[in-house]
Amino acid sequence: MPHLALVGDGILANAAHTKAQADTASGLRRLLPAWTVSLVAAEGSTISDVAAQLAKVSGPVDVAVLSVGGNDAMRHVDFLQQPASSSGETLDALIAMADGFAGMYERVVKSVRERAPRLVLCTIYDPPLVGKNTANRARVLLTVLNDGILKAAYRWGLDVLDLRAICTDAADFTQQISPSGAGAAKIAHAIAAAVGGTEAKRTTVIAG
Repeated sequence: MPHLALVGDGILANAAHTKAQADTASGLRRLLPAWTVSLVAAEGSTISDVAAQLAKVSGPVDVAVLSVGGNDAMRHVDFLQQPASSSGETLDALIAMADGFAGMYERVVKSVRERAPRLVLCTIYDPPLVGKNTANRARVLLTVLNDGILKAAYRWGLDVLDLRAICTDAADFTQQISPSGAGAAKIAHAIAAAVGGTEAKRTTVIAG
């Protein structure tokens, strides 16, 4: 059986938040009955946790899906509230943050790509955070970090699941930042569509 590995954070490991509905991994096992689906992603994981996750994957992997970076972004949430003396100071700090994230993300993509002949990346979605200002500021931060994810995809010739276009309704989320049962189902269907596609050497941005 071909082997699909789900690597990264709670966007893929979402069983704790889907209640009576299927989580993404369970949904994929139903949608892809001919595949073995391994879930090594874990809630709360950051880029630095991926190496340990890969060590848990047994046997060869045909396709890996990587969703990581949201929890790394959360470490910078205080940045959204910090006063600045000028817009230039704010932009310089944002650029430095984005460059640091892009470097870490590039290295983790390389490590996962070494385990799987095909790798599908996930962008960080825009969660409906409480407070209009908080949500809008977070969207700016996530946009620059997602730019690093997309650039890595282009450099490596990888497909991308753009979760910003997949999880778009308030009902797709629970506890502000986690996928609900509805969101988990959307993610599962998007992954199944990507896995069932061709392994062309190009970047395809999949929006549903």
